Amino acid sequence: MDKIKEAIFKSIGYMGEVTDENGIIHQSPWPTQVEAHDSPARFKAIFAGSRYGKSKWGAAEVLADIMKPNTRGWIVGPKYEQPSKEFRYIYDYMVVKLGFRPKRELNIHYSTPGPQVLIFPWGSEVYTKSAENPESLLGEEVDWMILSEASRLPETVFDGYLRARLGSRKGRVIIPTTPHGYNWIYKRFYIPAVEGDKDYFAKIVSVKENPLFSKEEYEKAKKELPEDIFKEQYDGEFVAQTGLIYKRFYRQKHVIDDFEIPKSWARYAAIDPHPSTPVAVLWMAVDPHGTCYLYDEMFIPDQTIPEVASKIRAKEGKDVPRKRLIDPNAKYIDKLRGQTTSVQMQFRQNGISCIEANNKFESAYYKINELMTPTPSYGDKNVLKPRFFIFKSCKETIFELESCNWENEKDNHMLDCVKYIINDSPVRTWSEQEKIDANRVDRTRRDSMNKTTGY
Repeated sequence: MDKIKEAIFKSIGYMGEVTDENGIIHQSPWPTQVEAHDSPARFKAIFAGSRYGKSKWGAAEVLADIMKPNTRGWIVGPKYEQPSKEFRYIYDYMVVKLGFRPKRELNIHYSTPGPQVLIFPWGSEVYTKSAENPESLLGEEVDWMILSEASRLPETVFDGYLRARLGSRKGRVIIPTTPHGYNWIYKRFYIPAVEGDKDYFAKIVSVKENPLFSKEEYEKAKKELPEDIFKEQYDGEFVAQTGLIYKRFYRQKHVIDDFEIPKSWARYAAIDPHPSTPVAVLWMAVDPHGTCYLYDEMFIPDQTIPEVASKIRAKEGKDVPRKRLIDPNAKYIDKLRGQTTSVQMQFRQNGISCIEANNKFESAYYKINELMTPTPSYGDKNVLKPRFFIFKSCKETIFELESCNWENEKDNHMLDCVKYIINDSPVRTWSEQEKIDANRVDRTRRDSMNKTTGY
């Protein structure tokens, strides 16, 4: 750990030994907190269960920044109540334990809901901010920002008011939060870290890592609460708020590194065109064993049909799919909007042949879940593998699979493309030469068998 951080943490008692309810000594901070403090990432997030120690970690993380001259930091929450937690820790660390006297302070004990302020003699400033008053989030540049319970903050507030505050000073963002569904925080801060972006650090951690939290209470809550709520509130896991549709999809099992699709595999494509959202295009390949691989996608806004068609041709190159499927509604001509040619025909006129897809949800839903379910492979019951994989580069499709729930089922355009292809019963058919080669191998195998026993 950075020597300056280590010295600060020891002087405030954040780093050292703590004793649990059974008299067992443990080291503080907890392992994931240490890993986060050590990370050089600009954007850091800990997604943890309640009572893990998220606020304490967030406050400790910015102490070295506060000790620098002429720095400014914001603690932002949905309401003033949330950032007051990190503010109290900062006040306790800086004023009570280290003895620094503020040049100015406001509402330090949070006697009434509202802004809190600490300004130190060397020009360092600490403010709490609330998303209830977005206009107060304009103007100043900041060196660091804590998003308190960020999962409850609207994405529009971060994009429209907060992100620009970080610009000129390249400010850091610290996120101590319990998840709240697969929302924008998951997509904007967790996924980049998982994918290896060095600017991001993010970890999911259970409250069990906190040795001071009662194991008895943990087990009791596990029995009492619905599984999804327990996983979110105690294990810090992302769960769908209103019922995930593809519960059998797991990033660890189904998402794989990209590889070059063999020429002999069957390729399919699907198009889901919409005037108000990006046109979704998805490519799938099927291997000789019937395993499906989602290997490429396109989801680009504000494109005309000729532009989309050009990009499709560029992606496919010489590997043209045997069949392209399109939303069956694309065959209709909307005369009220002045259409004289259907969307499907416009794609055909631009060199992208496509046929009407079967868009029934139920049939695709059961088949997709069947393919996602690990089954015995290579005749070995101990080797279980799904028959549905997706390349890491298909980020929009992965996000939709992880977040699609029964309330927003119709708003997932990449999954509509998956539905079109799966409903078409994609298979890998064999050429005549491949059949001849396979028969030759089979004859050789039979000729080597014992004529009496068959082995």
